[in-house]
This record gives sequence, C-alpha cells and structure tokens, in this order.
Amino acid sequence: MDLSALVTHPGRSVALAFADPLVDVVTALDELERALPDAAVVACSTAGQILGSRIDAAPLVLSLSTFDDAEIVCAFAVEDGDGSKAMGAHLGRQLIELAGGRRIAGVMVFGGGLETNGSALVDGLAAALPPGTALSGGLAADGPRFGRTWVRCNGRQGHDCVAAFAVVGQTVRFQHGSQSGWDGFGPVRTITRSTGHVLFELDGQPALSLYKQYLGDRAEDLPGSALLFPLTVQAPDGSSAVVRTILSVDESTQSMTFAGDVPQGWTARLMWTTVESLVEGASEAATEASQSEIGLAVAVSCVGRRLVLGHRTDEELECVVDVIGQQTPLIGFYSYGEITPVGGRCQLHNQTMTITTITEPAGVPQ
Repeated sequence: MDLSALVTHPGRSVALAFADPLVDVVTALDELERALPDAAVVACSTAGQILGSRIDAAPLVLSLSTFDDAEIVCAFAVEDGDGSKAMGAHLGRQLIELAGGRRIAGVMVFGGGLETNGSALVDGLAAALPPGTALSGGLAADGPRFGRTWVRCNGRQGHDCVAAFAVVGQTVRFQHGSQSGWDGFGPVRTITRSTGHVLFELDGQPALSLYKQYLGDRAEDLPGSALLFPLTVQAPDGSSAVVRTILSVDESTQSMTFAGDVPQGWTARLMWTTVESLVEGASEAATEASQSEIGLAVAVSCVGRRLVLGHRTDEELECVVDVIGQQTPLIGFYSYGEITPVGGRCQLHNQTMTITTITEPAGVPQ
C-alpha cells in the first residue's frame, strides 16, 4: 500500500478502514497511521468489506475524509469489568472533553462484536453525549465464524474495546437510514427470563431448546444458522421493536446471547425474509439517508443479510448506490450489529442495512 501521496490537515481528517479478520493487516494499519499522523484512524474486522457497489475482494478497504472547517476527535475505551454501558459513558465523556465545548455534529462508534452488549453501549454513550447528538456505527465481525473480532483507533487495538470519532463543527450534517426487510412468522412468545442480552426462557421453557425445535437439522450449525432466523422482540405496549440475532449459545444453561438486550417481559417472534425484501429494504434505507450533497456514505449491513443474499449480495449495494449517486464515496462493512437512530432514538439493531451520510456544505469532505 503506497500512502506517500496522501496529505491531511491537522485534526480535520478521519480514515475509516475495514478489514478481513483472516488477514493480518496490522502492518498496513501501522503504515497508514504513520502516513497520517494528524488524522483519526478507526478500523475494525468485518464479515465483508463494502466499497462502492460491491463487496470488495481486498482484505482492507479505506476511505479518507478531510473537512474544510470541521475538526475530528476520537476516543478509545476498553472493557474493565464495569460493563458496556459504563464503557459507552466513558467514551462519550472523552469525546466531550476533546471537543472542548464545541458542537458535536455527529459520532460514529465501532465496538467488539462478541464481547460488547450493543444496547448497553448505545445507552451509555447517548446518555453522556449532548441530547440529540447524531450517533451511528456498528459492531465488528468475524465472518460467519463468531470466533474473534477486533477494533482499532490510532494504534490501540483489542477485541473487548470500543472506538469512536466525533465530527466537531457548526455546518456538518449527519443523516441516517435503516431498514430490515424481515417479516415475523410463527407464534408470539413472552420472554420470561433474561439478563441484559442473555435469553434463558421463552414462555417458561428453556430458550435454546425451544429455538432448536424451529431450526430442525440446522440446529447443528448454531450459532451461525441462527443468522437465517432472527427474532423480533417487542415491548409489551408495542411502542418499540428491534431485531436480534444470536452471537453464541450455552448448552449448560440452555441460553442464547444476543448482540443487544432482550428485555424480560417483552415478546419474541421468529422472522424470515426473501432476497427481494432485503434489496428493497436497502433501497429504502438509502432514501432515508440521502442529502442534497453527500461527502461520505458509510453502510453497515448485517452478516445475516449477506448469508441470505449469497451470490446476490451486491444487489443490495447496487441499489444503495443507485439512490445516493454513483459519484458518492461509499464504504462500509457487514457486521454483528448496526447502530443507528430510528424514530429519534438511537438503538442497536440486527439484520438491517443502515446508512450514515456526512456532509459539510461549505466544504464537502474529499
């Protein structure tokens, strides 16, 4: 990778790098950081690297955005035993301190895909940031293997950590879009025992045993096969609903661990989809995120969507590009969880295509 031609302005650039977890890209990232000493360099492992209208075969994809007036600050937090919510709050406080009282136009956050409770992370981060701060991002991935993920920020890297960058400026605009394209089927069941993002019982029955009944022969391939049959969980009053996929299973406790919270007392129902529904959902997400000018578009889609789409995965990316424009820089990755605001509240989602567009009207990122 020849980076000698890349030039950045102090504190006004952010480089996003998304990498194949099976390839050692540490040397390349080290070189990138040396070439861009004043930039925020944020990276994570993926279940597929998105570049433009395709999943790129390169083990590492990269974008570099430089702002005319806005500045970039970045932060890094490591799990220290206090949980994901505390980690998110710590991250938010770091960003506020670095912003020095200036307006934070938006934040993008990337967390470890297996250790992080995405819901708790978002809650902690959102509570620490100024009300209404645009917040989006995703959880790192390890393909369909669920073995080990990593996140990195300016030389600091780990699997049980979170990295974030904030754009500080008056004119920068963040816009978000998120859609799933999944539909519910089968009986609606009540979550009768859960702790955070660990589900133990549905309708008083062991959750894992009940789930396996629906999977049939596919149960042998857990947790990977669960990506094809996620759950939608809904609040008792119907006010909130999110999609959840399984990250791991525990045979001894007959429990399942999800990327985000599965609150006790909520209902759960299996979901299914078609290729056409997923592609349509991606197009709708792009429409929601569109702006008159777009400096950079970041797409975070779910590994489960990629497994369903198979050789047609590029179709959901092509329809996104059709909406935002062929000239708009688009980068992203397939994840273990997508973070985006829906209905004014930021949440951790699964099985969605989420898109963040960033624009600086007075000087669009290059």
